[in-house]
Amino acid sequence: CTHLGCSPQFRPEVAPADLGEDWLGGFYCACHGSRYDLAGRVYPNMPAPSNLQVPPYRYDDENTLTVGLDPEGAA
Repeated sequence: CTHLGCSPQFRPEVAPADLGEDWLGGFYCACHGSRYDLAGRVYPNMPAPSNLQVPPYRYDDENTLTVGLDPEGAA
């Protein structure tokens, strides 16, 4: 999380009881309640000051995406 470094959880479900009816899926940081959409953009008025970072990634072919490495040509 961009607030204090906690690890947000991927919460893809829509409107779970603990996050409310307006939750459309995304990332939730249980440390201080910051919420991010599925693209990692922080919702307004959250403790987190900025969006999540997108890790390095590359498309190896039309069916394979490699995430988390820092290969030559990563986006």
